Amino acid sequence: MTIILFIYYLIFALLFFFFGRAIASFLNVVIYRTAADCDLVKDGKGKVLKLAPFWQGRSLTDCCQQPIKAWHNIPLISFILLRGKCPYCHAKIAKKHFFTELIAGLYTLFFTFLIYGQVTNGQLLNPITASAQYLFFLILIFVLIADFQYLIIPDFFIILLSILAIILVGNYWSSGLIAIVASTVFFTLLYFGASWVFKKEALGLGDIKLMMPLSFVLGWPWVLMAIFLSFIVGGFFATLLLLFKQKKIGQILPFGPFLVLGFVLSYFWAEAIWAWYLALII
Repeated sequence: MTIILFIYYLIFALLFFFFGRAIASFLNVVIYRTAADCDLVKDGKGKVLKLAPFWQGRSLTDCCQQPIKAWHNIPLISFILLRGKCPYCHAKIAKKHFFTELIAGLYTLFFTFLIYGQVTNGQLLNPITASAQYLFFLILIFVLIADFQYLIIPDFFIILLSILAIILVGNYWSSGLIAIVASTVFFTLLYFGASWVFKKEALGLGDIKLMMPLSFVLGWPWVLMAIFLSFIVGGFFATLLLLFKQKKIGQILPFGPFLVLGFVLSYFWAEAIWAWYLALII
């Protein structure tokens, strides 16, 4: 019976893998169209592209702006069949599309086997909550990609995260609302204070909006740990980049990825981190 159940979940995982890649392909389109709307995308000749919103119009190739056919748009498989080249002008397709879809597929497999392990151990799972958790962390992966690549966090991602956060929290809203107020006040003051000191925008509004669903899920007071960890990790990586001359003082560094990392650490290991800290100082 255990072998049959394992085979069943293996088949399910493979189907889920393809499903995850398909979602990744859509999220890539959201990032690309949002960046194009912000004049951050150029064609093969260096001309700034103006594209319709992601919910309008067909997908076009990056290089020659030709319509992408259905068989050109199969996640991972099309890239391999086309040998990483545009089917029209044969320009190289950015490998980021392949790797982001692969990452999404592997994440989906990992999540599926976690669910498999919980079910085989007799744990009861709410399918709606499990699905919301899966999508929440999948979207966070693409928040990282968008911020690293274009220094943007699409509002569509924030809306999806907010809806999923409500599902994850359920009826326990009070702690989440307190956390939202605390993080919003802190980052808003930081935004205006840093802008006044440095005479330029030092924190993106997208970061403030991103913290709203993250704060709601974490609740109070764990949101404070997430903020603290994001600054610690961000400062560490910024120092490394300066030491290795990958960045110069004054250059923009995306902060969204560090907010996400602080959230993930707090979401899974907040109590363990707090216990370790108390043992360290006492």
